Amino acid sequence: MGWVIALVLAAVCFAALYFSKRCSRLGLEIVGAALLIALAGYGWQGSPDLPGNPVSRAAPAN
Repeated sequence: MGWVIALVLAAVCFAALYFSKRCSRLGLEIVGAALLIALAGYGWQGSPDLPGNPVSRAAPAN
């Protein structure tokens, strides 16, 4: 599910810039490259396939 959210956010970001007509072609290429690098980093470091493991704080020692 994490991949779907990441891909949708990247697509929305790129589409918003593309349809706003405020970025040049070079700017869109740079943004596209940055989004792909961000997705690669998420896949490499984010471990999107592993389930979450919330950990509670330990009680302070007296």
